[in-house]
Amino acid sequence: MKITTVYFSATYTTHRIVGHLAKRLSEEVTECDITQNGPSGEILIPKDELLIVGIPVYAGRVPAMAVERIRQFKGRGTPAIAVAVYGNRDYDDALLELSDLLAENGFQVISAGAFIAQHCIFPKVGAQRPDADDYQQINVFADESNKILNKHLEKLLPIHIPGNRPYKIPGSIPIYPSGSNTCKECGKCAELCPAGAIPKNNPKTTDEEKCIKCGRCIVVCPTKSRQFRGMKYTMASIKFNTAYKERREPEMFFARYN
Repeated sequence: MKITTVYFSATYTTHRIVGHLAKRLSEEVTECDITQNGPSGEILIPKDELLIVGIPVYAGRVPAMAVERIRQFKGRGTPAIAVAVYGNRDYDDALLELSDLLAENGFQVISAGAFIAQHCIFPKVGAQRPDADDYQQINVFADESNKILNKHLEKLLPIHIPGNRPYKIPGSIPIYPSGSNTCKECGKCAELCPAGAIPKNNPKTTDEEKCIKCGRCIVVCPTKSRQFRGMKYTMASIKFNTAYKERREPEMFFARYN
């Protein structure tokens, strides 16, 4: 089966998870990175192919800028797999929202998974994840999804995914990454920022109105200059690290038959 993967992946972890899942299912995979830009027009995924969409969870929701880009992909009863990646706190309504979005666009969601990664703001939470055990769970998820794909999709019941409608109103923490004196003004962070929140002429600073706190600037900075810092961040880290230090495990949901 031909697979198209669509992913919003600021720190590249969602990309790795979706890529691992896709390769477990097929050798014929086309990737579409929507982190910085969406497709120029609508893309139809045929019914005999598979769409896998992966997103990170931001404040319990699908990243707002990813929603319209995902809507560019259309199906005609095409099977789809929804993947939400979160930083060991909770995925709240994000997986349900993503599955609803795919269903509205003509896809039949056959499975949905919530997987854990290192938190993009508080990296001590979920550190070193996904790990070997996580990838083993992704393999199980792929194999169970493949069993569904090899049956008659017309007989599937709607998949049940935890979450609430209406979806939660996302909150915001008033902390933002910035550059230090080690910044060489190479401009890589400004070039790759999904939100365009870093001025090219002053990459040590951050436009707080635009910043989505995705962590990409931290990951791509060659001198490790850009970080979350300051007293507010230190205090928030202590509270967050204590509240969410217990390891959470992946959760997987599969469509069932009559």
